[in-house]
Amino acid sequence: MNFFSNFLHYKIIFLITVAMLIPISAYAEQEHHDGSARTLGWVSIGTGVAANLLFVGFNAIRKFPLLKMGIGSEISRTGVSMYRPMLNFHIMLNSVGFFAGMAHGFMLFPGLDSISLSLAIVMIFSMISGIILQFESDRNLKLFGRLVHGQVILSILLILLLTLHVITMGGDSD
Repeated sequence: MNFFSNFLHYKIIFLITVAMLIPISAYAEQEHHDGSARTLGWVSIGTGVAANLLFVGFNAIRKFPLLKMGIGSEISRTGVSMYRPMLNFHIMLNSVGFFAGMAHGFMLFPGLDSISLSLAIVMIFSMISGIILQFESDRNLKLFGRLVHGQVILSILLILLLTLHVITMGGDSD
C-alpha cells in the first residue's frame, strides 16, 4: 500500500511540474534571437521555480505547528515519509535547471553582461553549497553547507538577479 501511496505522490508532483512548464515552453518557442538558447533559459527558470516553490511549500506545511501537536497526525506522518522524495525531487529539478541555465549562458556568451555574470556566480555558489549539504559527511562542511544554502538573502539575490536578467535581456528582442 505504501508503494502505491508514494507513487501517487510522485504522479501528482510530476503533473504539477508539467503544468507549470507548459506556459514557459510556449513562450520560449517564439523564433527570434536564438530560440534554443532562450528555451534553455526558460526551462532553467521553470524548473528552478517548480523545484523551490514545491520544496519550500512542502517544508512550510510540514513544519506547521498544528500538525506537530497531533491535530493532523496522519498528515504529519505523510509529511515525514515524503521528505526524502521531495528533497530528491528538489535536487533533481534544480540540477536540471542549473545545467540548462549554464548551457543557456554558454550559448549566449558573447552577450555577457554584469547581471548575467552575477546570476551565474550566485547559481554556482548555491549549487556548490547544495552539493556539500547533500553529499559531504564532515560535520563542519555540512554545517557550512546548511548555513550557506539556507540563507534567505541568497534566495532573494537569486530572484532579484533573475528578474533583472529577464527584464534587461528581454528588452532587446527587435
